[in-house]
Amino acid sequence: MKNGKPSGAPTWKSVTYAFLIYTSVALAFTLLGVLLGPQGAQVGGTRPDETIPGHLAELALFGVILGLGSAVLYGRKGLPLVVLTPALTVVLDIDHLPAYLGYSQTIRPAHSVVFLAVALAATAITIKALDIDFVVVAAFMGHLAVDTGLFAPFSPISFQYYELTPYRPAFALGAVMCALAAGVVLRRRYRAEGTGGGS
Repeated sequence: MKNGKPSGAPTWKSVTYAFLIYTSVALAFTLLGVLLGPQGAQVGGTRPDETIPGHLAELALFGVILGLGSAVLYGRKGLPLVVLTPALTVVLDIDHLPAYLGYSQTIRPAHSVVFLAVALAATAITIKALDIDFVVVAAFMGHLAVDTGLFAPFSPISFQYYELTPYRPAFALGAVMCALAAGVVLRRRYRAEGTGGGS
């Protein structure tokens, strides 16, 4: 412990790295969707402008709930996770950027399990914090739990589209479970350090 704070507690530095990695991978998948998607799949569009604030608010609210579930153990010291989870939940929609700029694109190119695998691997290798790994998964699933419409679950390997709505309950459950798992990791780390360490 350092200054009464468990050394394994989430830090602003680690969550900033996680956000930058996640956003960079989402942008890379967005570009891959434009470059690799067949012409018939370049049908991604934008929401009506008047619905965007409400949708982003829904995403952020669910993200905050998930973050609170993860960070309740630390109180104010868990604030980085309370901020990271909604930030990741919302920023996934950056993959709509080409459509907003007037370019043809595939539908939701980063809303894919391939994206999740790559983003998770990147954060796991660079940050090495299991609680943040669980938050990455929780935020991704939380986003899909709020979304409706079509998505390509295996882009950029496949741009076969499926209706998202039937899977939303499963994504919501997965998001909650991963958020709670992040909290369990924090709790165990806190107990281990609070008792002088241990395996």
